[in-house]
Amino acid sequence: MTITELPRKQTAYKNKLKKIEQFVNAFQAVHETQDYIELPSKLNSINDILKELDNLQKDYCALPGKVELNNSMDILRDMEEDAEKFKVSILVFLSKYEEQKTENAKLSPKSHIKLPDLLLPTFSGKFQEFENSKTQFMSVIGNKDSLNESQKLMYLKSALKNEVALIQSDQDNFDSLLKALENRYENKKALVDIHIAGILSINKLHNENPTQIKSLIDTVRNHMRSLKNLKFESNSLSDAIILHILNNKIDKESQRLFQLSLTTTQVPSLQGFLSFLDVRCTQLESVIKSDFAAKSIPIKNKSTSGVNNSRWKSFLTKDKNKTSNAVESFSNQGQKACVICNQFKKHFVYICEMFLNHSPLKRYKLCKKHNICTNCLNFHPSKSCISKSRCQICSSFHNTKLHRDKTDVSIPSTAE
Repeated sequence: MTITELPRKQTAYKNKLKKIEQFVNAFQAVHETQDYIELPSKLNSINDILKELDNLQKDYCALPGKVELNNSMDILRDMEEDAEKFKVSILVFLSKYEEQKTENAKLSPKSHIKLPDLLLPTFSGKFQEFENSKTQFMSVIGNKDSLNESQKLMYLKSALKNEVALIQSDQDNFDSLLKALENRYENKKALVDIHIAGILSINKLHNENPTQIKSLIDTVRNHMRSLKNLKFESNSLSDAIILHILNNKIDKESQRLFQLSLTTTQVPSLQGFLSFLDVRCTQLESVIKSDFAAKSIPIKNKSTSGVNNSRWKSFLTKDKNKTSNAVESFSNQGQKACVICNQFKKHFVYICEMFLNHSPLKRYKLCKKHNICTNCLNFHPSKSCISKSRCQICSSFHNTKLHRDKTDVSIPSTAE
């Protein structure tokens, strides 16, 4: 470095120190101000300046002896002293800031909140629950250094229920009893068998019940997650087998809709199938809520409009006998047997299990046979229906439970 460059660098560092001096002198010791946030940055700057001043001093010393340094070395030493002084000031500020934070934490209202006592995790002997129970127990009791071995042993014995409490170990201490439990219940083969059996033993669904479908989804995902934790990763073959099993477990209508949702001949994924069931649950819940709202409208309010009254009268004129039978069926609903299942249960057609077990085409034919409205499934002519509900799938003038795919024989989209 030349003799002309050294003074310029010296001046630059001097200016930086001036800015730091201004910051230190103007520092406001207010909790959580921006000044506190800048302290670490200023401290780093001072450390960098000290290193550069040391290098600058070495550069001055490396100059030829005949070069006149004037008072440059004295200026550098003064700058180093100033930098060290500013560094100490910033460290003091930071120390006070940390002390204040600690003090505030002690005085915080949160520290005075008494949390409820944790219930001791228990284990009743189910293989699939052992790992989770063990993890919880070790976290709460087993890994506590404040407890001695005798205390841990007593806690462990009190956590064992049913036949598990009868297990004996080689020695009467905590580690020995825990080892005995691990030898008996950390049985990977038994766990895998349990989870596979859990999937295979899922009950078959006979109707479109969103609650039962949700239960199926949760059961499958729980067993699949447990198998993954046991290092049994799923693959395309296992997914295809499980999908085939589950497809035969769901109701026929859901099976049909799933097949219609497939756009290629490729084997669908298990996750795709479960996602379809998630959407299916949402749709069914929406339909049930919509239908229930429609059934909640009193029958006397369904003919307040003049237009609808004229339609009703016209229908009575054209087909008096047919209408009287429909009105009689409706008035006796809840007192007579259900026209679909012939059981003496007070229920609407849209929740009749026998009705739901039929295909959409068969349901449509039953509606026509028993003079049931194909839009709201109440006992009145479809043409006089004033319900604003429409098919949730195609928005046509028929109930969602009567919706059929275009490839099938179509159901009229307007009232007949």
